[in-house]
Amino acid sequence: MSRDGGKLGKGYYTEMMNTTTRIVSSMMISLAVVGASAAIGYAQDASPPIKTPDVGPTTEKEKPMVLACEAFANDAALPKAFTADGEGNSPALKWTGAPKATVSFAIMMDDPDARGFVHWTIWGIPSTQSSLPANMPRELALKDPAGARQGVTSWGPTRPGYWGSAPPEGSGVHHYTFTLYALDANVTLEAGANPKKFKKAIEGHVLAKATLVGLYERK
Repeated sequence: MSRDGGKLGKGYYTEMMNTTTRIVSSMMISLAVVGASAAIGYAQDASPPIKTPDVGPTTEKEKPMVLACEAFANDAALPKAFTADGEGNSPALKWTGAPKATVSFAIMMDDPDARGFVHWTIWGIPSTQSSLPANMPRELALKDPAGARQGVTSWGPTRPGYWGSAPPEGSGVHHYTFTLYALDANVTLEAGANPKKFKKAIEGHVLAKATLVGLYERK
């Protein structure tokens, strides 16, 4: 090869090396730009989504069951007519808000201030019933409501049905508590059962309960 050809060859290779360096540098810059763009895109995709307000329930929750009496308000004085100092008859009761699965109702009136002394138990009240009239008869098997039964009080078998409050004199205010039970069954219990058997029979069947408290004191 001639000297001129050698010189030309050397220049040629030098130019090729410079060109290659420029191409590699350009590629590296392009890759860096692409990498940066990808990183930005990843950061955008990885950001948390915009939160939307929580959507409330589509149906209303069932309202709690309520037991009431027109003759007295909850935690107010129990009229003398419903005590042993008066006629001693049962008050008229009404209720709302029973669970849809209710099969029957039961009611107990007791005195927690006298170790849970029970003055009344009644069960087998149909689920279609939403009230009881005043002055319930002291019969063990009732015709109205049909199928309803009553038990005896803590006084024993000589006092079936409702017997009004009779707290000892000077024992302070007693909280006579009417409790309505919504049950998932018609309980199997003979008429005239005592309070202990009543409580045992409804155990495990209570869907909901509501209370009404009347205050009474003998001075």
